[in-house]
Amino acid sequence: MRSPGVRISSGALKGRTLEVPTGVRPTEQKVREALFSIWGERLLEASFLDLFAGSGAVAIEAISRGALQATLVESSRAVVAALKRNAAFLPAGSHRLLNVPVERALRELGVQAGKFDIIFADPPYAWVPDAAFLAGCSGLLLPDGLLTIEHSSRVALPVEAGGLVRTDARRYGESALAFYGKG
Repeated sequence: MRSPGVRISSGALKGRTLEVPTGVRPTEQKVREALFSIWGERLLEASFLDLFAGSGAVAIEAISRGALQATLVESSRAVVAALKRNAAFLPAGSHRLLNVPVERALRELGVQAGKFDIIFADPPYAWVPDAAFLAGCSGLLLPDGLLTIEHSSRVALPVEAGGLVRTDARRYGESALAFYGKG
């Protein structure tokens, strides 16, 4: 059984509905709108990394709104099957899917030359990012890149860790966003 789909709200793919697999908590519409408003012009022609991609809604909308390329990381094979269906209509070469745990993806991407303008992480709310996770993300960010973590508003993330400094934090009911840049 699947939950209702998520609709792309802006850009070239506006109006497309994405499948949300059972057990996936998609980023709420109001939070996605806030994200894209905050990211603004930074998103244009950006290289985007989506960790804990789930339905892929954030990365797919990032491409819809002008990101050049997105890498989506999701460890669940069942969720990746839906993610592949959701990404099927994206332009060729605009995305790649990695079906590996996030920790492995951070290691593998860290040895490659690719760096990212924006990294978005939406882990299960029970999982709290630690200094090792933040350091792994830091190594993948371009010098002026931005890491955004969606998390439970009941959890406080560190102000500084792994070579990153929190530059902003926002709360949207049960969801919160923490923004990090290089220190």
